Amino acid sequence: MLTPFVFANEDVGWMLTRLQKIYFGMARLGPSMMLDMISLATALFYYSLQDLPGIYTGISLATSYLVIAAAQLGFGHLSDRTVTRWGRRKPYVMVGAPLMAISFLLVFTPHWFVSPTDTFGLFIYATVTLSVFKMFYGMVTTPFQSWMPELTEPEERPSVSSWQNVANFLAFIVGTIATSLLAGLSTGWGLPPEILMIIFVMMAIEIIGFIPPLAFLHREGKFIPQPSLRKDLSIALQNRDFVGWLVAQGLLSVGFAMITSMAFPYVNDYLRFGMVDLLIFGLELLGAVFTFFLIWMWGIRRFGKRRTLQASMALAVVVLPFTAFVTTKTLGFVVIALVAAAVAGYYLFPYIIYADFAHKDELITGEGRAGIYTGFPSIPLNICQAASAALMGVILDLPEILEVPGHPGEYVSLGYQLWGPISALFILLAVIVLQWVDLDPDFNALAQLHAQGPEDETEEAADFSFEG
Repeated sequence: MLTPFVFANEDVGWMLTRLQKIYFGMARLGPSMMLDMISLATALFYYSLQDLPGIYTGISLATSYLVIAAAQLGFGHLSDRTVTRWGRRKPYVMVGAPLMAISFLLVFTPHWFVSPTDTFGLFIYATVTLSVFKMFYGMVTTPFQSWMPELTEPEERPSVSSWQNVANFLAFIVGTIATSLLAGLSTGWGLPPEILMIIFVMMAIEIIGFIPPLAFLHREGKFIPQPSLRKDLSIALQNRDFVGWLVAQGLLSVGFAMITSMAFPYVNDYLRFGMVDLLIFGLELLGAVFTFFLIWMWGIRRFGKRRTLQASMALAVVVLPFTAFVTTKTLGFVVIALVAAAVAGYYLFPYIIYADFAHKDELITGEGRAGIYTGFPSIPLNICQAASAALMGVILDLPEILEVPGHPGEYVSLGYQLWGPISALFILLAVIVLQWVDLDPDFNALAQLHAQGPEDETEEAADFSFEG
């Protein structure tokens, strides 16, 4: 049951109990574990361990990003309009969750279906399984995340989002450790049995995690009776701040998609971390992310979302170029720790920001289109990530003229020296764009304007179009 409360204007609303906030937020654990491992381990698994050429690996990843872009937009829009006895959002989660779990398993088991000598077959397999996983990920998480602004009020949203961030951090722990073990235990073609068991556990957690919110939460936003994707997009894209955020996040995603994909190949192939080094590396990532997660959260309360995000991204801009000059494991540990601090900032913000945009729209228009605000950004975001993956594939296939530190006569792709500076350039552009984006709306002022009457609503709609 949802706990009722009363606004100052005497309108009756609802707030989630603490337990409901926990299990709604923690439902992100399973999908986030899977996506984190896909992001961290795909290039390592297919390029470094299964010997798939870099350009093929990049194309496979790029294709999967384009698929998830279409899936998130499509399922977000459909879930805004779907009418069933179970509500609008739930059917997509109920059907998609087990299918996402199965497709996740298939991504890491090409040896069940493909010959180790069939390079093109491996390329097709990687492309199909990654794309299918991303499709079901979009089918599940976009409707589920679209549910958040309908279940929550602005004052409780940071609390719910904080539990989602707890889930994301725990998922990052699992994904990092699993990828470290994958790098340390793998000896070539196939999958170590220990990693297979970890994958089965992830599958179970993902499916079980959705049961409490599906069973016990029922509230949804206002239904829009006549589907109009064009109208919804037109309204959303009239918000200058929303468009500015899309541009900034797209630029950020180019840099950070390359960071997450290249981190483990970088330490495995170039710095030649052993099993102990990889475990230390994983723990270092976790420690840096957790510490700076708290620092950036404090920054949001003290300075607001935009300034804090800019500060965290500026750290990445300063540190990433040094990856071109790393020649020892010790220096590698230091540089990667600082990059991880910036990664913590990048992953902290999106849930709150998109929920804020959706709530702002509903205050102004009186209609709930959270699915568009959650799903549409997947188009520019994933196109940019696809470009990043393709670029990664190109730089991995650069001439192998870079000597491995401490291993005379052994050479790897020149791309291992270039990925950091290239990532930094895109992140710098995003920091500049964010200077003109308002990520801290005043909901009280918007609610008062919306409550004053039709004339004021019209005036505010004009403000929404041109002032964001």
